[in-house]
Order: sequence, then C-alpha cells, then structure tokens
Amino acid sequence: MTTANVYRDQVLEVEPTGIEFVTADQRHGSPRQLFGLWFSANAEIATWMVGVFATALYGTSLSGAAIGLIAGNLIGFALLGVLATFGPRYGVPQMVASRLAFGRYGNALPAALSFLAGVGWFAINTVFGSYALQTITHLPYPFALTLMLLAQIALAVYGYNLIHWFERISAILLAAGFTLLGWITFARADWHAAFNPHAPFAGGGEIGGIILATALGFSYATGWVPCASDYSRYLPEATDPRRVWWYSFFGCAFPCIVLEIMGAATVTAVRGVNLGDASPTQAIASLLGSGIVATLVLLTVTLGTLTANCMNLYSGAMAALVVKFPAASWRAPLSIGLLFGALTGVVFALAHTPLAVTAGFALGVAIVIAIVARVRLPRYQAAILVGILGALLASGGGHPDQTAKLYTNFLLLLSYWASPWAAVVFVDWLQRRTRGTHADEFDAGPRVRAGTYAWIGGLVLSLPFWDQAWYTGPFAAAFPQFGDLSYYVGFLAAAAIMAAARRREARRLPA
Repeated sequence: MTTANVYRDQVLEVEPTGIEFVTADQRHGSPRQLFGLWFSANAEIATWMVGVFATALYGTSLSGAAIGLIAGNLIGFALLGVLATFGPRYGVPQMVASRLAFGRYGNALPAALSFLAGVGWFAINTVFGSYALQTITHLPYPFALTLMLLAQIALAVYGYNLIHWFERISAILLAAGFTLLGWITFARADWHAAFNPHAPFAGGGEIGGIILATALGFSYATGWVPCASDYSRYLPEATDPRRVWWYSFFGCAFPCIVLEIMGAATVTAVRGVNLGDASPTQAIASLLGSGIVATLVLLTVTLGTLTANCMNLYSGAMAALVVKFPAASWRAPLSIGLLFGALTGVVFALAHTPLAVTAGFALGVAIVIAIVARVRLPRYQAAILVGILGALLASGGGHPDQTAKLYTNFLLLLSYWASPWAAVVFVDWLQRRTRGTHADEFDAGPRVRAGTYAWIGGLVLSLPFWDQAWYTGPFAAAFPQFGDLSYYVGFLAAAAIMAAARRREARRLPA
C-alpha cells in the first residue's frame, strides 16, 4: 500500500502531497466541509478589526461602513468561490493553477508575493493571539507566543486533513464566542452615529469613507483568494462546482460581514477611546472590561488565531514551493530571492521598523525564497521553514499599537497585487471553463504568459489611485473624496489587458 493511499482521509497522518497533482485515488470529501473551514478561517479578531478601522481611522458612519463592508465582501468572496472550483477541477494548489495564465517563470513573482502575504498574516495574527493568551493566563509574552507558534506550525505540518477537521470543530466554538461579543456590542452600539470628520484619515468625507470601507472588505477577501483551491483540491473531480462555490462563498462572506460590522459598531459603543491605535485585546478590554465575558471572548480570539493562521502558514509554504525554477543554476533563485528581500526591506522601512529588524527579516526572506526556488523540499519542511520566518517577525511584536497600525497598512497593501492577479486568473478561467486541462499543462508552454504582462499593467495603471499610509498617488491626493480607487482600477485594467491578449491569441489560431 502506498503512502498516498494510506493518507487519503486520515487526520493524524502527515500529508505527503505538496504542490503535485492530486490523483484520483487520493480524492475524498464533500463540498459541505468547505463551509466550516472558511467560516473558522474568517471568524477571527483580524476580521473584526477591519470594521474597527473602517470607522475609527476613516470616520465612516456606522451605516456607511456597513454598506461598504457588505459590498466589498460580496464582490471579493464571489471571486474566491470561483477560484475554489479550481480545486476539484485541476487538483493543484491555487498558485500552481495560476501558471496557466502566467507561465512557470512569470508565475514566480505572484507566488513569491503570496508567500510574503502568508508570512505577514501569520506574524501579525500570531501577535494578536499571543496578547490575548497572555491576558488570559498572565504568562510572559515570549512563552505565550511560543505556545501559539508551536500549535500553528503543528497544524500546518500535518496539513490538509487535520486542518479541515480542526476548522470544522472550531466553527461551533467560534460561533458561540463571537455571538456573545455581538450580543453585547450591538446592544450598546449607536446606530445613528454619523461621519466623524476628526478621525485620523477622514479627509475623503462620507463618500470616501464608504469607498474605503468597501476597499477594506474587498482587500481582506482578496487576501484569501490566492489560496482558494488549496483547500478544495482533494475533492473528487466530479464534484458539482456550484456547490463548491456556494459553500465557499457563504463560509467566508457570512462571518466576515457580521464580524466587520460588529467591529464598526464597537467604535460607536466605546466612547473616548482611540481604537484605531489599539490592539484587539485593548479594544475588547475597552468594551467588556476584565470579567468572565471578556475572558471567554479572549479565548475565542486565541482560537480564531489558530484557525486562521494554520491556513496562512500552510498556503504560504505552498506558495513558497511554487517559486521553483527547473534550471540547475542558482542565478534565477538568487535573483528573485534578492528582489523580494529588497522589496521586504523597503516595506519595513516605510513602516518605520527598526533597522536591525528590517535588515534581518529582509535577509531571511531572501534566503528562504532562494532556497525553496532552487532546492526541492517536502511540503512539511517548507511549512516549518516558513513558520520559523514568521516566528522571527512575530517575536518583534512587543508594541500592540504599532502592530495594529502595521496590520491596517499591510491589509491595504496586500490587495494592490492580489486584485489584478485575481482579475487575470478570472479572465483566464472564463476562456478555459468549457474545455479540459491536463496536469502537464501547468509546466508546459511559454515560460512567461500574457497574464504576467496584464498583471504588471494593472499594477502600474493603479499607482496614481493608491491612497495608503506609505504612499499616496497623484489622483488620490487631488481627489481625496473618492477614497482609494486603486483596487478597482487595478482589477479592471488587468482584466481588460488580459481579455485583449486572449482575443489576439484567438485570432492567431488557425481556423
């Protein structure tokens, strides 16, 4: 009996499959399990903080924030549902499937960014969860952090089946904990709270605030899109794609909409406290105090950190493995490692991170990417390696207010690359959905496909519309009332360029 046959649906076996095609004898499960998985992944305090930032930082009214957050989530998770259907159809992780649009070499760039996003989410969420655990247990922060890291890395090492099982069990507990928080929050919320012109980034007015709330909801959703099929690729190939879409969509959209509106309502329920600069633990203490209810909610925060972060780490490791160059030379791996190490250093410098931390983490990113791009690692080893890198970043989270600021900036920065990437993959799917795809197509064909150029074009064309703490484009500076339009511009521009490239390719094909 082979290792693959032993694994199949075994929960306490280390997943042997990495980014390879999942064969028919390994396929198992039902689309229903996707609801519990995505519900638990998104029923976390970072989701709640998205709503807090919409009102605390941008001054948006509670009703305006609700409208924007609902719209952003519906659009973003509708797209995630589509990409989740790639799992049973292609049998590969999301960043492998995107090779169809980008080519093997062109795909290395978004794969490396997906890896960095996974590490970033892992580190920031770990800080939030560790502070919650420290508050409950009064353990020293380094010890609480170590416990969180070990639990998350263990889940990611065991992989697909254990993650699915853990998420389904956790969904019940998370629903109960956040229902308790919601019951208190909504009872105290000021549903007539108007736009706050004194908020730190309230220059765009109410309309700008609604647009930014939409962008926040959308950017959070698109943070999950690059790993959508990672958790559906073991489903049988004959699985109904409509069921995959619905269970994935509702599993994500329902908890995100409720928790984000709850976060926005919290700002109106707690007066005289600047929640925009607070950590989640501080925000909860401002609302609930330090009694038994606060303890139960903080336990929920700790569990939510585990459910989200085991997936961030698992998909981050998968994305790292996708950054693979078949040539024997170290030149390409070292080049892309240095490129993303430098990019990481620039981002941390813009965030005013201490020089030693910036240099150390940039070097770590460069080394990890170079290694996984050149050396063939088993999936579980990649998970450990990426977990160590995230642990090093999380260990610097000694200032919760700085972590909160880093979180919102990172959240906004994330979808600048993910939005046009998703547009390219979506247009490519529209062209391929009526024909089959063979497993060897992911490595065949041009090394750089049209999607790479469409993605870069979408990013470049969106630059004037960026409205970020680290950079404000000329259009956003001249018209602050429109908020940050870069997400929509980048998505539409990349989609248009990709569609035009596809039409041109079709005309060149023989009749």
